[in-house]
Amino acid sequence: MNKKKILISGLIIASIVTLLVYNYVFNSKHRNIAEEKATVVLTAGELHSDFTANESLATTNYLDKVIKTTGKITAIEGNDVVLNDGVQVSFSAVNAAGYKEGTAVTIKGRCVGYDELLELVKIDQATLINK
Repeated sequence: MNKKKILISGLIIASIVTLLVYNYVFNSKHRNIAEEKATVVLTAGELHSDFTANESLATTNYLDKVIKTTGKITAIEGNDVVLNDGVQVSFSAVNAAGYKEGTAVTIKGRCVGYDELLELVKIDQATLINK
């Protein structure tokens, strides 16, 4: 009899914990980068230089932060653009097909890190500030 009570209590507690975790994961508010204020403002060249000079320090300073950066479009890859041959920007809602190489743009987005293989700083959820 005592083992049944312990088993039923354990199942009830496990069910409650499962529901709480499910609610936290699937119903929590998501971050809206477009509405957040940029905490870091620098050029695409400066951002890339910081990562190539000291990746661990730059990761500490910029990872998951909202960054406002300006640079010239040097490549267009689908819905992404590359600024100054060093910063790959993935737009959240803008179609990059309308851009031209050589155009200077200012964007705001979230820094997601540095790709050592391609030697590119990655920014996602970007929005265009000016063209």
